[in-house]
Amino acid sequence: MLLRSLVLLLVAGCAYIAGIMTEVTLDPELDTDSRVRSSVEDFLAYPSAATYKNVKYYVLTKSDEGEETGYYCGEVFGFENELPHGYKRFIVRLHKNRTGKVMISIPFVEKTDDIIPPEQFESVWDRYCHRDE
Repeated sequence: MLLRSLVLLLVAGCAYIAGIMTEVTLDPELDTDSRVRSSVEDFLAYPSAATYKNVKYYVLTKSDEGEETGYYCGEVFGFENELPHGYKRFIVRLHKNRTGKVMISIPFVEKTDDIIPPEQFESVWDRYCHRDE
């Protein structure tokens, strides 16, 4: 059990770092919110049926030079085995550099593909998705 948890943590950490390092090119027709939604939909069985609620952006850090790091948190309605599965929470880390380029991490979607154990998802959600409450 410990080995499985360590392997899952290692995979999640590597995926998270790879997502942060992946640069998303700026597309004038696709705003940041749309890019975040598109990255979340990549993890859904039926992305065309996705609906969102309670999507908020929480600023974590902001520098005088214009760099910004934050988290998009929200809920997405999904399907599993062709049946409605209800809303699942998601977390996406975002970094904007001085020139305005936006880098988006691989999203964590609650209870999807066991990328992150439920207790770790809960910890990240509690830490970064309730910053102004």
